[in-house]
Amino acid sequence: MPSIFTSLTAVERLAAHATVLPADFGRALGEDLEYGRFGAALAELPQFGGWAMGLNQLVVFPKRTRFSTLFREVAPVAFGLKAAELVANGALVGTEAGLAFVAGWFTQVCVARALDPLERALSMRHHGVDESVESARLRIEWVQSLFLMQELHGNELLGSPLIRRKLQLRKANTPKGIGRGLYELIRVASQEALEEAPSKSTVDGWMRGLFVFSLAVGTPAGRLKALREASRPQLRELYRSSGVDVWPAVESGLHQTREVLTALSSMIRRGNFSSRAKARVLALATDTEEITDPRGNEVSDGSAR
Repeated sequence: MPSIFTSLTAVERLAAHATVLPADFGRALGEDLEYGRFGAALAELPQFGGWAMGLNQLVVFPKRTRFSTLFREVAPVAFGLKAAELVANGALVGTEAGLAFVAGWFTQVCVARALDPLERALSMRHHGVDESVESARLRIEWVQSLFLMQELHGNELLGSPLIRRKLQLRKANTPKGIGRGLYELIRVASQEALEEAPSKSTVDGWMRGLFVFSLAVGTPAGRLKALREASRPQLRELYRSSGVDVWPAVESGLHQTREVLTALSSMIRRGNFSSRAKARVLALATDTEEITDPRGNEVSDGSAR
């Protein structure tokens, strides 16, 4: 799974080229990019659970929590499909805000899948003697996200107030949690896809932790997490070196995202969320064969990573 900054950078690139998206999704990202950022960041938000965990991100690499693992591994495509179906039926949140959220969610799913082989190989190759493969992967994902932002923006954003805008997942950048409608969208989709859902107070805690992190990382203290290229030039090998190139992998994930959103737009327009239609999206998002039971009325998500 990519670092939160990789997912946020990816959805911003998706929105920047909205003219090649289906009109409904392009319009939604243009009007409600914050909801797109929220969808792209959701699977990473649990690691920010509360004020203290938000501040901890400045000095330690995040650890996977239970809900971050559920969101990324159990049934991410099924979650996104249920959210899209709810939005199509006009439930819980405004249509454009809901579509932006769905676009962000599938951006994260597709980009994570595109990066997975690269990150898996690098973490096996570069984990330290006393470092687990999982810990190495979290470290590598973070380094890659910083180089990606640097390549896109031309300078280091950590330690600058500019980074706070990238982490703005609500229209108003405050420590307040999310609205009831957006929470219900997450709850219903989670309950169907994951068979459990976080409470609203839990999600609000994630948002407060991220808000604290966004404030801290935009100060000089944020440079604690920045790249140290002069002293550690080998870090760049994790981003671009022989057989390693993160940028085209992200672009591949975005291409896959556009294909998924095109299929979803057709489903929404036709009001068709049949098992067969869902299976086509699953195949696009995971490059798997369509999976149905003998009666053709159940789709298996499996792991999209």
